[in-house]
Amino acid sequence: MRTTRSIAFNNTREDGFTLTELLVVIVTVAILALLLLPALAGTKPNSQAFQCLENLRQLTLGWQMYAEDNNSKLAPNGGQANSGPPPTDPSYRSGGANFQWCPGTMNAFSLFATNYVQAGCIYPYVKTMNVYKCPADQSFFKFGLNIYPKVRSYSMNCYLSPILHNEWTSVGTRNFYKDTDITRPGPSMTYVLIDENEYSINDAFFVSDPTMVNWWQDVPAPRHGNAGGLSFADGHSEMRRWTDKYVLKSPLIAHGFPSDPSCGDNAWLEARSTVLIQ
Repeated sequence: MRTTRSIAFNNTREDGFTLTELLVVIVTVAILALLLLPALAGTKPNSQAFQCLENLRQLTLGWQMYAEDNNSKLAPNGGQANSGPPPTDPSYRSGGANFQWCPGTMNAFSLFATNYVQAGCIYPYVKTMNVYKCPADQSFFKFGLNIYPKVRSYSMNCYLSPILHNEWTSVGTRNFYKDTDITRPGPSMTYVLIDENEYSINDAFFVSDPTMVNWWQDVPAPRHGNAGGLSFADGHSEMRRWTDKYVLKSPLIAHGFPSDPSCGDNAWLEARSTVLIQ
C-alpha cells in the first residue's frame, strides 16, 4: 500500500527583499560604482579622440569625392581674403572667385557661421555640421548675454589647391591642384585637414611652411591629452601627440612664433605639408 506524503509549504514569508537584503544590495552597487568610476572617467577623452578622427575621415572622404566628381581637381582652399562677402553671395558658388571647401572665419563672431560652412563645396558630400567640429573643442564666442560655440575646429593644408592670387607666398614650395599631383611626399604622407588650436584658428587655411624653419605660423590643437587629429590624402586619419612646449601653452600667441628647438613637432608637420621645389 502506497503511503501518501503531505508536503507543507511555508507561506509565512512573502516574495521580495527584506530590509537587510535591500541594504546589502545598495551597498554592493555603491562599491561597484566607486570601483568603475575611474575607468568610466577615462573613456570620455578616448571616445572624443575617436570621434575627432572619424570627423576628419568623413571630411576627407568628402574632399576625395569632390575630386572624383571634378576630373581629379581638388576643392579650392581659401583664406580670410576669400571669406568677406555674406554666405549667400554668388562668389561662393562654383566658378566664383571665392568658391572653396569652407568659407568663414572662427576668430570673429558671426550669426551666419553655420551658413558659411554650408556654403562650402565639401558640405554637399558630408551633409552634416557635426563633422566640422572636434567634440573636445569647447571654444566659444560671447555676444551680449549669449554664448555661441564655435562651429568649426578643422583647417586645410594651405598647399592643397589654394585660390589663385591668395596662395601662401613662400618661394620654393609646391601647391597641389589635382589629387594626381600628390606624388611627393605621397598621399599617405600629405596631410589634408588638421585640428587647429582655438587660439590660432581663423580661416580654414592652415599654414605650415617648410621654408620657415622652427616657426609656427598656424598652430595645431592638443585637445586630446596633448594630442591632435590629422587626416591624410589617402583617406586615413591619425592622432599626433604634440610635445612642443609653446604649442601646449595656454593661452598662446595666436600666430607666428618660434617652435621649441628641442622638439621635432614643427619639422614633422612641415614634412607632411608639401615638397620643396629643387
